Amino acid sequence: MVSLVIKDGKRGAFEFLRRIRIARNAVSLGGVETLVCHPKTTTHSGFTEEEFAQAGVVDGLVRISVGIEDWRDLLADFEQALSAV
Repeated sequence: MVSLVIKDGKRGAFEFLRRIRIARNAVSLGGVETLVCHPKTTTHSGFTEEEFAQAGVVDGLVRISVGIEDWRDLLADFEQALSAV
């Protein structure tokens, strides 16, 4: 499991997620494939602002559950998506 805070908040996080080619955007993380999600609008969307702050869930947070794909392919995919934001 890896967490990233993408610059530009929600806009940047969503742009990063749109550009990912290998990982699948998911509401829940767990499986053999690499999955990504934006916790503030999915898994933690029921939180209050205080709960977001306590949990460190910020607008730009993206969570990645790394699967069984070749790490080089994933690295290249994440690098190209990050370079776009």
